[in-house]
Amino acid sequence: MKRVVLLLFLLLVLTLPVRAAEDIGIDTDVLEQELPEEAQEMMPELSVQENPELWLGAKSVIVRALAKTDGSLKRGLRLCAILIGLVTLCSVADMSSVSKFGGAVSAAGALGICAAFIGEFHAMVSLAQDTIQSLSDYSACMLPVLASAAAMSGNLNAAAALHAGTLLFSELLMHLICRLLIPGVFFYLAVATAEAALSSDALKELRELIGWLISKSLRIMVYIFLAFLSVTGVIGGAADAVAVKTTKAAMSGMVPVVGGMISDASETLLAGASVIKNSIGVFGMIAILSICILPFLKVGIQYLLLKVTAAVSGTVGLKPHIALLKNFSTAMGYLLAMCGTCSLLLLISSVCFIKVVV
Repeated sequence: MKRVVLLLFLLLVLTLPVRAAEDIGIDTDVLEQELPEEAQEMMPELSVQENPELWLGAKSVIVRALAKTDGSLKRGLRLCAILIGLVTLCSVADMSSVSKFGGAVSAAGALGICAAFIGEFHAMVSLAQDTIQSLSDYSACMLPVLASAAAMSGNLNAAAALHAGTLLFSELLMHLICRLLIPGVFFYLAVATAEAALSSDALKELRELIGWLISKSLRIMVYIFLAFLSVTGVIGGAADAVAVKTTKAAMSGMVPVVGGMISDASETLLAGASVIKNSIGVFGMIAILSICILPFLKVGIQYLLLKVTAAVSGTVGLKPHIALLKNFSTAMGYLLAMCGTCSLLLLISSVCFIKVVV
């Protein structure tokens, strides 16, 4: 009878719910708490513990962000109308003026176009800098959580390498953008304006060199980071797989009586940590998207509208002014690329953390 009662008691214990997530020891609440207020408004009703769906969450973030771009679209259209008006006015003034004043009209028009554009561009630069800083701050709390979960699932070497590499490259990229590339874009605008005002071939060559340096710097950073992830994924993954097997064998052989039980239980722990890591990674990707999507859309709207403005002005404007508007759209494109590069770096890292166990 005692054996029957004991057996029933054990069966009752086995029916209790399992809460492995709470036993892993990873503080996942920080991922929700450290989101900026604007990003929290973009985020759908998700939680790390709910194992969120990536595409549904991303779709919800994008829809919410699109609903908040009306103000940016109106400001962009107003700026485009002003720029087209200035270009048209300068064209009319050039046709009605004496030939010796043609250079003055071109120079005055270039300065006026730059003055009308620089205010909105400065606002976009501030928005991009705030976004890059927010991504950097959030990655400082997200990457350790991802690395901890990956390490607990057995991939200690890959977790350490991914965490250190991502943190290093994100900090380098942030400093490169804020201290060199953004001032370089302002210098690019100044040279482009002077080129349009003076019609100088030397300034054209200098402007093209500055643009080449900006674009190549971003591309080189991404290429080096992807190369680092590729090497880390191959070497770190193989080493970690051997380390897990060795550790399990040592536990089974060295711990008397319960060694085999601990070895078998470790497989369950690794699987549970893998599921948690996946949910953390997906939540982190949605969180990164919620931080960068609205600024990315705002800068992207300005970029596309400037492209349209340059195309429309090509029918009525002077050649230097048309070229200046094209250069302004290129500068906005550089700013858009900087935001996208920082976001891409963290999104790729999140994907690598998600797949590191698999």
